[in-house]
Amino acid sequence: MMMNENEKSMRTLAMLRYQAERYQSVGNGSMCQRLNTEIRRLMNQMSESSKN
Repeated sequence: MMMNENEKSMRTLAMLRYQAERYQSVGNGSMCQRLNTEIRRLMNQMSESSKN
């Protein structure tokens, strides 16, 4: 079963959000910030691809 790019991006986004919450809960702010940056980058990439 093949997933399209949007499904892959949504799964990746969910995984990154989960990891960011976990790092925040243990007080690792720098790792949480890095993951939030990656989340924003992925969301921007998804919105750009949906415009085309």
